[in-house]
Amino acid sequence: MDEVWFHLSNQLETLQKSQYTITKKIWGKVQASVAAQQAQQSCMTWLAQLHQFILQLCDEQYTQHAKNIVLHMAASVQRGWQEVQFQYYNVQWNTVDFYRQLRTMWTNKTSRREAIYCLTGIAIGTVIGYYIGVHWKSSSHHMHHIKAIACHHYYGIEGVLMIDDVEMPTIKKSNDLLIQVKAASLNVVDTKICSGYSRIYRRLLNSGKQKELPVTLGRDCAGIIVDIGQGVINFDIGDEVFLAVPSWASGTMAEYIIVPETQVARRPKSCNFEASASLPYNGCLAWDALVNRSVIKEGNAKGKRVLIYGGSTPIGCILTQLVKLWGGYVVTICRIGTEPVMKALGADKVIIINEIDIEKELELHDKYDAIFYTDNQSFQEHILKRYLLPHGSYVSTIPEQLRSDSLGFICGSIFAGCVRIKLLVQYMFGFNMHQWKEGAKLNVAYLRALCELTDAYQLQTVVDRVYAPYNIERALLHVLDPNSIGSTIITFQ
Repeated sequence: MDEVWFHLSNQLETLQKSQYTITKKIWGKVQASVAAQQAQQSCMTWLAQLHQFILQLCDEQYTQHAKNIVLHMAASVQRGWQEVQFQYYNVQWNTVDFYRQLRTMWTNKTSRREAIYCLTGIAIGTVIGYYIGVHWKSSSHHMHHIKAIACHHYYGIEGVLMIDDVEMPTIKKSNDLLIQVKAASLNVVDTKICSGYSRIYRRLLNSGKQKELPVTLGRDCAGIIVDIGQGVINFDIGDEVFLAVPSWASGTMAEYIIVPETQVARRPKSCNFEASASLPYNGCLAWDALVNRSVIKEGNAKGKRVLIYGGSTPIGCILTQLVKLWGGYVVTICRIGTEPVMKALGADKVIIINEIDIEKELELHDKYDAIFYTDNQSFQEHILKRYLLPHGSYVSTIPEQLRSDSLGFICGSIFAGCVRIKLLVQYMFGFNMHQWKEGAKLNVAYLRALCELTDAYQLQTVVDRVYAPYNIERALLHVLDPNSIGSTIITFQ
Protein backbone atom coordinates (compact mmCIF):
# COMPACT_ATOMS: atom_id res chain seq x y z
CA MET A 1 0.00 0.00 0.00
CA ASP A 2 2.86 2.32 0.81
CA GLU A 3 4.50 1.61 -2.53
CA VAL A 4 1.28 2.46 -4.38
CA TRP A 5 0.94 5.69 -2.43
CA PHE A 6 4.58 6.63 -3.11
CA HIS A 7 4.09 5.95 -6.84
CA LEU A 8 0.97 8.10 -6.99
CA SER A 9 2.76 10.90 -5.20
CA ASN A 10 5.60 10.86 -7.73
CA GLN A 11 3.17 10.97 -10.63
CA LEU A 12 1.27 13.85 -9.03
CA GLU A 13 4.50 15.82 -8.54
CA THR A 14 5.57 15.15 -12.14
CA LEU A 15 2.15 16.27 -13.37
CA GLN A 16 2.40 19.51 -11.36
CA LYS A 17 5.85 20.29 -12.78
CA SER A 18 4.62 19.66 -16.32
CA GLN A 19 1.59 21.85 -15.71
CA TYR A 20 3.86 24.65 -14.35
CA THR A 21 6.17 24.36 -17.36
CA ILE A 22 3.25 24.46 -19.80
CA THR A 23 1.71 27.41 -17.98
CA LYS A 24 5.03 29.28 -18.03
CA LYS A 25 5.45 28.66 -21.78
CA ILE A 26 1.88 29.75 -22.50
CA TRP A 27 2.30 32.90 -20.42
CA GLY A 28 5.59 33.70 -22.16
CA LYS A 29 3.90 33.12 -25.48
CA VAL A 30 1.08 35.45 -24.53
CA GLN A 31 3.50 38.16 -23.43
CA ALA A 32 5.55 37.82 -26.59
CA SER A 33 2.37 37.90 -28.68
CA VAL A 34 1.14 41.08 -27.01
CA ALA A 35 4.54 42.74 -27.43
CA ALA A 36 4.69 41.67 -31.06
CA GLN A 37 1.20 43.00 -31.75
CA GLN A 38 2.06 46.34 -30.18
CA ALA A 39 5.31 46.56 -32.14
CA GLN A 40 3.46 45.57 -35.33
CA GLN A 41 0.81 48.22 -34.77
CA SER A 42 3.44 50.94 -34.13
CA CYS A 43 5.48 49.90 -37.13
CA MET A 44 2.43 49.76 -39.42
CA THR A 45 1.34 53.22 -38.24
CA TRP A 46 4.83 54.64 -38.83
CA LEU A 47 5.07 53.04 -42.27
CA ALA A 48 1.67 54.41 -43.24
CA GLN A 49 2.72 57.91 -42.15
CA LEU A 50 6.00 57.55 -44.02
CA HIS A 51 4.13 56.39 -47.12
CA GLN A 52 1.80 59.37 -46.97
CA PHE A 53 4.68 61.80 -46.38
CA ILE A 54 6.62 60.45 -49.33
CA LEU A 55 3.56 60.72 -51.58
CA GLN A 56 3.13 64.38 -50.60
CA LEU A 57 6.81 65.19 -50.93
CA CYS A 58 7.56 63.47 -54.20
CA ASP A 59 4.98 64.86 -56.61
CA GLU A 60 7.32 66.28 -59.25
CA GLN A 61 8.51 64.44 -62.33
CA TYR A 62 12.24 64.68 -61.71
CA THR A 63 11.81 62.91 -58.32
CA GLN A 64 9.58 60.16 -59.63
CA HIS A 65 12.36 57.58 -59.87
CA ALA A 66 13.58 58.22 -56.33
CA LYS A 67 9.98 58.11 -55.10
CA ASN A 68 9.42 54.70 -56.62
CA ILE A 69 12.58 53.34 -55.03
CA VAL A 70 11.67 54.64 -51.58
CA LEU A 71 8.08 53.41 -51.87
CA HIS A 72 9.31 50.01 -52.99
CA MET A 73 11.67 49.83 -50.02
CA ALA A 74 8.88 50.80 -47.62
CA ALA A 75 6.57 48.17 -49.10
CA SER A 76 9.35 45.57 -48.86
CA VAL A 77 9.92 46.36 -45.21
CA GLN A 78 6.18 46.14 -44.53
CA ARG A 79 5.87 42.78 -46.29
CA GLY A 80 8.95 41.54 -44.50
CA TRP A 81 7.53 42.49 -41.15
CA GLN A 82 4.29 40.66 -41.94
CA GLU A 83 6.23 37.55 -42.88
CA VAL A 84 8.21 37.73 -39.66
CA GLN A 85 4.96 37.99 -37.70
CA PHE A 86 3.53 35.01 -39.58
CA GLN A 87 6.63 32.94 -38.85
CA TYR A 88 6.42 33.94 -35.20
CA TYR A 89 2.89 32.70 -34.73
CA ASN A 90 3.34 29.46 -36.65
CA VAL A 91 6.84 28.35 -35.88
CA GLN A 92 8.61 27.89 -32.58
CA TRP A 93 10.71 31.00 -31.81
CA ASN A 94 14.41 30.75 -32.55
CA THR A 95 16.76 33.74 -32.63
CA VAL A 96 19.13 32.21 -35.17
CA ASP A 97 16.25 31.31 -37.48
CA PHE A 98 14.84 34.81 -37.10
CA TYR A 99 18.03 36.49 -38.30
CA ARG A 100 18.37 33.91 -41.07
CA GLN A 101 14.87 34.77 -42.27
CA LEU A 102 15.73 38.47 -42.29
CA ARG A 103 18.89 37.83 -44.28
CA THR A 104 17.01 35.67 -46.79
CA MET A 105 14.31 38.29 -47.21
CA TRP A 106 16.93 41.02 -47.71
CA THR A 107 18.86 38.96 -50.25
CA ASN A 108 15.87 37.89 -52.32
CA LYS A 109 13.66 40.96 -52.31
CA THR A 110 16.01 43.94 -52.05
CA SER A 111 18.14 45.05 -55.00
CA ARG A 112 21.75 46.18 -54.64
CA ARG A 113 20.83 49.75 -55.51
CA GLU A 114 18.22 49.85 -52.77
CA ALA A 115 20.69 48.42 -50.28
CA ILE A 116 23.26 51.07 -51.21
CA TYR A 117 20.67 53.83 -50.83
CA CYS A 118 19.66 52.48 -47.44
CA LEU A 119 23.19 52.10 -46.08
CA THR A 120 24.21 55.52 -47.42
CA GLY A 121 21.24 57.14 -45.72
CA ILE A 122 22.06 55.41 -42.44
CA ALA A 123 25.72 56.51 -42.65
CA ILE A 124 24.86 60.12 -43.52
CA GLY A 125 22.24 60.30 -40.79
CA THR A 126 24.68 58.89 -38.24
CA VAL A 127 27.38 61.42 -39.16
CA ILE A 128 24.95 64.35 -39.10
CA GLY A 129 23.47 63.25 -35.79
CA TYR A 130 26.92 62.84 -34.23
CA TYR A 131 28.02 66.28 -35.47
CA ILE A 132 24.88 67.94 -34.11
CA GLY A 133 25.25 66.14 -30.80
CA VAL A 134 28.87 67.23 -30.38
CA HIS A 135 28.52 70.84 -31.51
CA TRP A 136 25.02 71.64 -30.35
CA LYS A 137 24.99 74.16 -27.54
CA SER A 138 21.72 74.54 -25.74
CA SER A 139 20.88 78.17 -25.10
CA SER A 140 20.57 79.02 -21.44
CA HIS A 141 17.98 81.54 -20.33
CA HIS A 142 20.08 82.22 -17.22
CA MET A 143 23.38 83.09 -18.92
CA HIS A 144 25.76 84.62 -16.41
CA HIS A 145 27.73 87.60 -17.67
CA ILE A 146 30.95 89.00 -16.25
CA LYS A 147 33.08 92.13 -16.53
CA ALA A 148 36.23 92.24 -18.62
CA ILE A 149 38.65 94.85 -19.96
CA ALA A 150 39.20 94.45 -23.69
CA CYS A 151 40.77 96.22 -26.65
CA HIS A 152 38.30 96.67 -29.53
CA HIS A 153 40.70 97.88 -32.24
CA TYR A 154 44.43 98.17 -32.88
CA TYR A 155 44.67 101.98 -32.94
CA GLY A 156 45.96 102.58 -29.42
CA ILE A 157 44.65 102.68 -25.88
CA GLU A 158 41.60 104.72 -26.94
CA GLY A 159 39.97 101.47 -28.02
CA VAL A 160 40.12 99.89 -24.53
CA LEU A 161 36.82 99.61 -22.66
CA MET A 162 35.32 97.74 -19.75
CA ILE A 163 32.66 95.29 -20.96
CA ASP A 164 30.04 94.07 -18.49
CA ASP A 165 28.26 91.49 -20.67
CA VAL A 166 31.06 89.02 -21.45
CA GLU A 167 29.94 85.40 -21.45
CA MET A 168 31.00 83.45 -18.38
CA PRO A 169 33.81 80.99 -19.33
CA THR A 170 33.28 77.28 -18.67
CA ILE A 171 35.69 74.40 -18.19
CA LYS A 172 36.15 72.34 -21.35
CA LYS A 173 39.37 70.38 -20.71
CA SER A 174 40.16 68.00 -17.90
CA ASN A 175 43.16 70.03 -16.66
CA ASP A 176 41.45 73.43 -16.73
CA LEU A 177 40.90 75.68 -13.74
CA LEU A 178 38.15 78.29 -13.40
CA ILE A 179 39.65 81.20 -11.47
CA GLN A 180 37.86 84.16 -9.96
CA VAL A 181 40.24 87.05 -10.57
CA LYS A 182 40.73 89.34 -7.59
CA ALA A 183 43.47 91.57 -9.06
CA ALA A 184 45.52 91.81 -12.26
CA SER A 185 48.53 93.92 -13.13
CA LEU A 186 48.74 96.19 -16.15
CA ASN A 187 52.02 96.07 -18.08
CA VAL A 188 53.71 97.91 -20.92
CA VAL A 189 53.07 94.96 -23.22
CA ASP A 190 49.32 95.55 -22.75
CA THR A 191 49.68 99.05 -24.19
CA LYS A 192 51.51 97.54 -27.16
CA ILE A 193 48.77 94.93 -27.64
CA CYS A 194 46.37 97.86 -28.09
CA SER A 195 48.42 98.80 -31.16
CA GLY A 196 48.42 95.29 -32.66
CA TYR A 197 51.39 93.70 -30.91
CA SER A 198 51.50 89.88 -31.42
CA ARG A 199 48.24 89.83 -33.41
CA ILE A 200 49.58 87.29 -35.92
CA TYR A 201 50.63 84.86 -33.19
CA ARG A 202 47.27 85.44 -31.50
CA ARG A 203 45.51 84.37 -34.67
CA LEU A 204 47.68 81.29 -35.14
CA LEU A 205 48.04 79.99 -31.60
CA ASN A 206 44.54 80.55 -30.22
CA SER A 207 41.16 79.08 -31.07
CA GLY A 208 37.61 80.38 -31.31
CA LYS A 209 36.87 83.96 -30.29
CA GLN A 210 40.36 84.41 -28.86
CA LYS A 211 41.81 84.71 -32.37
CA GLU A 212 40.38 88.11 -33.20
CA LEU A 213 39.21 91.32 -31.61
CA PRO A 214 38.18 92.16 -28.96
CA VAL A 215 41.31 91.16 -27.02
CA THR A 216 41.18 90.83 -23.25
CA LEU A 217 44.11 92.67 -21.66
CA GLY A 218 46.22 91.58 -18.68
CA ARG A 219 49.23 89.29 -18.57
CA ASP A 220 48.98 88.08 -14.98
CA CYS A 221 46.63 87.97 -12.03
CA ALA A 222 45.91 86.61 -8.57
CA GLY A 223 42.64 84.95 -7.62
CA ILE A 224 40.73 82.01 -6.17
CA ILE A 225 39.95 78.68 -7.85
CA VAL A 226 36.17 78.20 -8.01
CA ASP A 227 35.98 75.09 -10.22
CA ILE A 228 38.35 72.42 -11.55
CA GLY A 229 38.44 69.89 -14.38
CA GLN A 230 38.24 66.16 -13.78
CA GLY A 231 41.97 65.66 -14.41
CA VAL A 232 43.27 68.35 -12.04
CA ILE A 233 45.45 66.81 -9.31
CA ASN A 234 47.52 69.65 -7.82
CA PHE A 235 44.79 72.15 -6.92
CA ASP A 236 41.40 72.20 -5.30
CA ILE A 237 38.46 74.59 -5.13
CA GLY A 238 39.26 77.47 -2.80
CA ASP A 239 43.01 77.57 -3.43
CA GLU A 240 44.46 81.06 -3.82
CA VAL A 241 46.78 81.20 -6.85
CA PHE A 242 48.60 83.52 -9.23
CA LEU A 243 49.68 83.06 -12.84
CA ALA A 244 51.09 84.68 -15.98
CA VAL A 245 50.18 84.29 -19.66
CA PRO A 246 52.10 85.31 -22.83
CA SER A 247 51.21 88.28 -25.02
CA TRP A 248 49.40 86.19 -27.64
CA ALA A 249 47.12 84.39 -25.16
CA SER A 250 43.77 85.56 -23.87
CA GLY A 251 44.26 88.08 -21.07
CA THR A 252 43.55 87.94 -17.36
CA MET A 253 41.59 91.17 -16.85
CA ALA A 254 38.20 89.56 -16.40
CA GLU A 255 36.20 88.53 -13.36
CA TYR A 256 36.62 84.86 -14.30
CA ILE A 257 39.19 83.14 -16.53
CA ILE A 258 40.03 79.59 -17.63
CA VAL A 259 43.69 78.43 -17.55
CA PRO A 260 45.47 75.04 -17.47
CA GLU A 261 46.79 73.97 -14.09
CA THR A 262 50.31 73.78 -15.55
CA GLN A 263 50.44 77.61 -15.68
CA VAL A 264 49.32 78.23 -12.11
CA ALA A 265 51.08 78.37 -8.72
CA ARG A 266 49.89 79.12 -5.21
CA ARG A 267 50.22 82.80 -4.39
CA PRO A 268 52.22 84.25 -1.46
CA LYS A 269 50.34 84.28 1.84
CA SER A 270 52.33 87.18 3.27
CA CYS A 271 50.69 89.80 1.01
CA ASN A 272 47.25 90.62 -0.38
CA PHE A 273 45.84 89.88 -3.84
CA GLU A 274 46.93 93.25 -5.28
CA ALA A 275 50.54 92.73 -4.24
CA SER A 276 50.50 89.11 -5.43
CA ALA A 277 49.24 90.20 -8.85
CA SER A 278 52.32 92.43 -9.31
CA LEU A 279 54.71 89.47 -9.29
CA PRO A 280 53.94 86.77 -11.92
CA TYR A 281 54.63 88.36 -15.32
CA ASN A 282 57.35 90.83 -14.33
CA GLY A 283 58.88 88.42 -11.84
CA CYS A 284 59.21 85.64 -14.41
CA LEU A 285 60.77 88.00 -16.97
CA ALA A 286 63.22 89.30 -14.36
CA TRP A 287 64.16 85.80 -13.19
CA ASP A 288 64.65 84.59 -16.77
CA ALA A 289 66.76 87.65 -17.62
CA LEU A 290 69.07 86.85 -14.73
CA VAL A 291 69.50 83.07 -14.81
CA ASN A 292 69.08 82.37 -18.54
CA ARG A 293 70.29 85.45 -20.38
CA SER A 294 73.07 86.92 -18.23
CA VAL A 295 76.23 85.91 -16.44
CA ILE A 296 74.37 86.22 -13.15
CA LYS A 297 73.10 82.93 -11.78
CA GLU A 298 71.08 82.12 -8.70
CA GLY A 299 73.33 82.61 -5.71
CA ASN A 300 76.54 83.50 -7.63
CA ALA A 301 76.23 87.28 -7.95
CA LYS A 302 78.65 87.94 -5.12
CA GLY A 303 81.35 90.40 -6.15
CA LYS A 304 79.67 91.22 -9.51
CA ARG A 305 78.70 94.73 -10.54
CA VAL A 306 75.26 95.11 -12.13
CA LEU A 307 73.75 98.17 -13.82
CA ILE A 308 69.96 98.40 -14.18
CA TYR A 309 68.70 101.15 -16.50
CA GLY A 310 65.10 101.73 -15.39
CA GLY A 311 65.35 100.40 -11.86
CA SER A 312 61.94 101.82 -10.88
CA THR A 313 60.01 99.79 -13.48
CA PRO A 314 58.19 96.66 -12.28
CA ILE A 315 60.92 94.41 -13.69
CA GLY A 316 63.65 96.75 -12.45
CA CYS A 317 62.35 96.63 -8.89
CA ILE A 318 62.48 92.82 -8.88
CA LEU A 319 65.89 92.68 -10.59
CA THR A 320 67.37 95.05 -8.01
CA GLN A 321 66.21 92.88 -5.12
CA LEU A 322 67.28 89.56 -6.66
CA VAL A 323 70.78 90.74 -7.55
CA LYS A 324 71.22 92.25 -4.08
CA LEU A 325 69.85 89.10 -2.45
CA TRP A 326 72.40 87.01 -4.36
CA GLY A 327 75.29 89.22 -3.25
CA GLY A 328 75.79 91.62 -6.20
CA TYR A 329 76.55 95.34 -6.30
CA VAL A 330 73.62 97.19 -7.84
CA VAL A 331 73.63 100.55 -9.62
CA THR A 332 70.26 101.77 -10.92
CA ILE A 333 69.43 104.56 -13.36
CA CYS A 334 65.97 106.02 -12.85
CA ARG A 335 64.03 109.28 -12.63
CA ILE A 336 63.70 111.87 -9.95
CA GLY A 337 61.62 110.92 -6.95
CA THR A 338 62.51 107.23 -7.08
CA GLU A 339 65.72 107.28 -5.05
CA PRO A 340 64.11 106.52 -1.63
CA VAL A 341 62.28 103.50 -3.03
CA MET A 342 65.37 102.16 -4.82
CA LYS A 343 67.49 102.55 -1.70
CA ALA A 344 64.84 100.68 0.28
CA LEU A 345 64.96 97.85 -2.26
CA GLY A 346 68.73 97.51 -1.83
CA ALA A 347 70.31 99.60 -4.60
CA ASP A 348 73.88 100.61 -3.72
CA LYS A 349 73.88 103.66 -5.99
CA VAL A 350 71.10 105.55 -7.78
CA ILE A 351 71.79 107.69 -10.85
CA ILE A 352 69.00 110.18 -11.54
CA ILE A 353 68.12 110.84 -15.20
CA ASN A 354 68.16 114.51 -16.34
CA GLU A 355 70.05 115.63 -13.23
CA ILE A 356 73.50 114.59 -14.42
CA ASP A 357 75.12 113.42 -17.62
CA ILE A 358 74.75 109.64 -17.53
CA GLU A 359 77.75 108.97 -19.78
CA LYS A 360 80.08 111.09 -17.71
CA GLU A 361 78.77 109.52 -14.52
CA LEU A 362 79.35 106.01 -15.86
CA GLU A 363 82.90 106.91 -16.89
CA LEU A 364 83.72 107.66 -13.26
CA HIS A 365 83.08 104.08 -12.17
CA ASP A 366 84.26 100.60 -13.03
CA LYS A 367 82.61 98.63 -15.81
CA TYR A 368 79.83 96.14 -15.16
CA ASP A 369 79.47 92.37 -15.37
CA ALA A 370 75.86 92.69 -16.45
CA ILE A 371 73.66 95.52 -17.72
CA PHE A 372 69.86 95.27 -17.81
CA TYR A 373 67.73 97.69 -19.81
CA THR A 374 64.14 97.78 -18.51
CA ASP A 375 63.07 101.39 -19.17
CA ASN A 376 60.18 102.13 -21.54
CA GLN A 377 61.83 105.27 -22.92
CA SER A 378 64.27 104.97 -25.82
CA PHE A 379 68.00 105.10 -25.16
CA GLN A 380 71.00 104.27 -27.31
CA GLU A 381 72.07 100.76 -26.38
CA HIS A 382 75.60 101.13 -27.78
CA ILE A 383 76.33 103.78 -25.15
CA LEU A 384 75.52 101.38 -22.33
CA LYS A 385 77.42 98.50 -23.92
CA ARG A 386 80.62 100.54 -23.81
CA TYR A 387 80.59 100.17 -20.03
CA LEU A 388 80.30 96.39 -20.13
CA LEU A 389 83.19 94.07 -19.26
CA PRO A 390 84.53 91.88 -22.11
CA HIS A 391 82.69 88.78 -20.91
CA GLY A 392 79.72 90.64 -19.51
CA SER A 393 76.11 90.37 -20.65
CA TYR A 394 73.65 92.98 -21.92
CA VAL A 395 69.95 92.08 -21.54
CA SER A 396 66.90 94.08 -22.60
CA THR A 397 63.55 93.17 -21.04
CA ILE A 398 61.32 95.50 -23.09
CA PRO A 399 58.91 93.72 -25.49
CA GLU A 400 60.81 92.75 -28.61
CA GLN A 401 59.73 93.98 -32.02
CA LEU A 402 57.83 91.23 -33.87
CA ARG A 403 58.41 91.17 -37.62
CA SER A 404 55.33 89.02 -38.07
CA ASP A 405 53.10 91.98 -37.14
CA SER A 406 54.25 93.93 -40.22
CA LEU A 407 54.12 91.15 -42.83
CA GLY A 408 51.89 91.46 -45.90
CA PHE A 409 49.42 88.89 -47.19
CA ILE A 410 51.89 86.71 -49.12
CA CYS A 411 54.71 86.79 -46.58
CA GLY A 412 52.18 86.45 -43.78
CA SER A 413 50.71 83.33 -45.38
CA ILE A 414 54.16 81.77 -45.74
CA PHE A 415 54.96 82.65 -42.13
CA ALA A 416 51.65 81.15 -40.95
CA GLY A 417 52.41 77.93 -42.82
CA CYS A 418 55.83 77.66 -41.17
CA VAL A 419 54.32 78.25 -37.73
CA ARG A 420 51.66 75.57 -38.26
CA ILE A 421 54.29 73.05 -39.39
CA LYS A 422 56.37 73.82 -36.31
CA LEU A 423 53.28 73.47 -34.12
CA LEU A 424 52.58 70.06 -35.65
CA VAL A 425 56.15 68.89 -35.04
CA GLN A 426 56.04 70.14 -31.45
CA TYR A 427 52.72 68.40 -30.88
CA MET A 428 54.14 65.12 -32.20
CA PHE A 429 57.05 65.33 -29.77
CA GLY A 430 54.89 66.39 -26.82
CA PHE A 431 56.02 70.01 -26.49
CA ASN A 432 53.76 72.57 -24.85
CA MET A 433 52.34 75.24 -27.18
CA HIS A 434 52.51 77.67 -24.27
CA GLN A 435 56.29 77.95 -24.82
CA TRP A 436 56.06 80.36 -27.79
CA LYS A 437 57.94 83.67 -27.52
CA GLU A 438 57.89 85.02 -23.96
CA GLY A 439 55.71 82.06 -22.96
CA ALA A 440 58.95 80.11 -22.50
CA LYS A 441 59.99 82.62 -19.83
CA LEU A 442 56.75 82.29 -17.83
CA ASN A 443 57.84 79.23 -15.91
CA VAL A 444 55.80 77.91 -12.99
CA ALA A 445 59.07 77.06 -11.22
CA TYR A 446 59.91 80.77 -11.25
CA LEU A 447 56.50 81.55 -9.74
CA ARG A 448 57.10 79.10 -6.90
CA ALA A 449 60.56 80.58 -6.24
CA LEU A 450 59.13 84.11 -6.16
CA CYS A 451 56.40 82.96 -3.79
CA GLU A 452 58.92 81.41 -1.41
CA LEU A 453 61.09 84.55 -1.39
CA THR A 454 58.06 86.76 -0.76
CA ASP A 455 56.78 84.62 2.10
CA ALA A 456 60.32 84.64 3.57
CA TYR A 457 60.27 88.47 3.41
CA GLN A 458 63.32 88.46 1.12
CA LEU A 459 61.40 89.97 -1.80
CA GLN A 460 59.15 93.02 -1.52
CA THR A 461 56.27 93.79 -3.86
CA VAL A 462 56.04 97.34 -5.20
CA VAL A 463 52.52 98.54 -6.09
CA ASP A 464 52.23 102.15 -7.24
CA ARG A 465 48.52 102.58 -8.05
CA VAL A 466 45.36 100.45 -7.79
CA TYR A 467 42.46 101.22 -10.14
CA ALA A 468 38.93 99.94 -10.59
CA PRO A 469 38.03 98.44 -13.99
CA TYR A 470 36.07 101.50 -15.14
CA ASN A 471 39.25 103.61 -14.71
CA ILE A 472 41.19 101.55 -17.25
CA GLU A 473 42.11 104.56 -19.41
CA ARG A 474 43.73 106.35 -16.46
CA ALA A 475 45.51 103.14 -15.52
CA LEU A 476 46.97 102.75 -19.03
CA LEU A 477 48.20 106.33 -19.02
CA HIS A 478 49.83 105.73 -15.64
CA VAL A 479 51.65 102.68 -17.00
CA LEU A 480 53.11 104.85 -19.76
CA ASP A 481 54.13 107.54 -17.27
CA PRO A 482 57.96 107.45 -16.98
CA ASN A 483 57.72 108.63 -13.36
CA SER A 484 55.63 105.67 -12.19
CA ILE A 485 57.23 103.31 -9.68
CA GLY A 486 56.49 99.60 -9.60
CA SER A 487 53.26 97.99 -10.76
CA THR A 488 49.84 99.31 -11.74
CA ILE A 489 46.99 97.09 -10.55
CA ILE A 490 43.37 96.60 -11.63
CA THR A 491 41.25 95.12 -8.86
CA PHE A 492 38.00 93.17 -9.37
CA GLN A 493 37.16 92.79 -5.69
